[in-house]
Amino acid sequence: MNIRAIAAAVFSALVVYATATVDHDKIEPFLQPEPMSEKAAIKFKPNLSTSEIVCVSFPAVNAAGGEFQDLIMWEQLTDIARMALNDSTNFENAEVPISDDHYEDHLDKAWPL
Repeated sequence: MNIRAIAAAVFSALVVYATATVDHDKIEPFLQPEPMSEKAAIKFKPNLSTSEIVCVSFPAVNAAGGEFQDLIMWEQLTDIARMALNDSTNFENAEVPISDDHYEDHLDKAWPL
């Protein structure tokens, strides 16, 4: 018998039996942090929606939650940090999407109308 076929069958069986399911009533929403500044930045909360046929890249959320990372707005960066992100020589050929030179262009491309 072909060893690849056996290995594929074993791997498939492990994947099928190793998947975990969580009841919908056990999933809890992410806690929303209280804003320290820039309250308008979190006024419009992002919404993550995925197709039912696509796997999501995050685990189910439970009461234990996870870690929160502070949202830092462009205006809250120090002048040195902004200068470093705007300096194109720091990143060679990479284009920093939030730099002053490219931000408006990216917004224009993202706007559908």
